[in-house]
Amino acid sequence: MALKATNCPGCGKLFLNPGPGKYCPNCMKKQEEQMDEIASFVRDNPRSSVSEICAALSVKKALVIAMLQSGRLEESNINIKYPCASCGKMIRHGRYCKACGKKITGEIAASLQRVRKNAAEQREKKGIYSKDQWMK
Repeated sequence: MALKATNCPGCGKLFLNPGPGKYCPNCMKKQEEQMDEIASFVRDNPRSSVSEICAALSVKKALVIAMLQSGRLEESNINIKYPCASCGKMIRHGRYCKACGKKITGEIAASLQRVRKNAAEQREKKGIYSKDQWMK
C-alpha cells in the first residue's frame, strides 16, 4: 500500500494518505463526531429539515445530505427531504429521484448496448475468428 502526500480538503494540512479517504485523521475524527451529533439530533427531532439540522448543529449541508444518501440516517420515523442530485425534486433517500434513476439506468443500458454493437462490428471488420470458424 503506497502512501500518497495530499492536502486535506478540511483543514488544508499536508498528510500521507494511505487509502481512499481524502481527509486527514483529525478531520475524519471530527467528521465522525459531527455525524454522531447529527444522528442523535435527528433521532430526537425526526421532523426537522436539513437546514434546521445545519442551523442547530453548525454543520455543513453537504455532510447531512451525504449521510442521508449513504443511508446512515435511514430510520422509519425520519421525515427529512433533500434535493435529487439531477433535477432538484425533494426526495427521502438515495441520490436520485425515481424518474431520474430510471432515466440514468436507461442511458447506461443504451450506452452498453452501443458499445457491445460496436465491439461486434469491429470483430467482424478485423477478421477475428473463433475456433469453430478455423475448424471448418
